[in-house]
Amino acid sequence: MLKDYSIPREPLDTITKYNLPPSDAIIALTCRYYGIDTILTFDEDFKRVPWLKVIP
Repeated sequence: MLKDYSIPREPLDTITKYNLPPSDAIIALTCRYYGIDTILTFDEDFKRVPWLKVIP
């Protein structure tokens, strides 16, 4: 679950840990929040996110 912080620590940590652009980090965290484990994309960055399976 995303935590409610005045400074968005979880997105910043995700950006840093998985070397993602901010928009991709928000998409990845949104997928995790809603239980989405597979996405269809040509964006190779998502392959670094362990909770997402990427289908090209």
